[in-house]
Amino acid sequence: MEDIKLLKKELRATLRARLSSVPAEDAELASRGVLKQLERLDRWNRADTVLAFLSMKDELDTACILRRALDQGKTLAVPKVVGDNLIFYRISDIDDDTAPGAFGILEPKPGLPPLDIKTLSERSSVALVPGLAFDKEKFRLGRGKGFYDRFFASCGNSLYKIGIGYSFQLVEQVPHEAHDSQLDLLIVV
Repeated sequence: MEDIKLLKKELRATLRARLSSVPAEDAELASRGVLKQLERLDRWNRADTVLAFLSMKDELDTACILRRALDQGKTLAVPKVVGDNLIFYRISDIDDDTAPGAFGILEPKPGLPPLDIKTLSERSSVALVPGLAFDKEKFRLGRGKGFYDRFFASCGNSLYKIGIGYSFQLVEQVPHEAHDSQLDLLIVV
């Protein structure tokens, strides 16, 4: 167990350093590449609900993906950390419905409706999932707080989970434990 925690810590440090050096133009270009691949997926095209993250400075820029989901009439929900939980809130406009929160990270503004996860269906709901690292077995390494793993555990099989990132985030193996969720699909560009 300690070995896995140490391996995760080392991998996080390596990937954080690499992510911090990605120019904004490359982040936007990669985001457009992910969007193109998403639009080829039947799952994406059938989805009426998209759960997605608002990018941090060192993540692939999701702005164009979120705007496309809204343009396509999909219900879009983005997360906010509340205590130890990740709560997704419905937004209809990225600029009007979000504001900088803790650590300057964009999050939904107060007063927006939370998404009722009981209404989600794997056939019509997809989640775009961030990570520091991914592997071919579709395990992901997050930032270490377990928010997404706890959220996915609460959803059961109601979401189709798509990890998105840069090609350099694909590693040989992500150290994982029993509580770590596996993704359904991985898109790296």
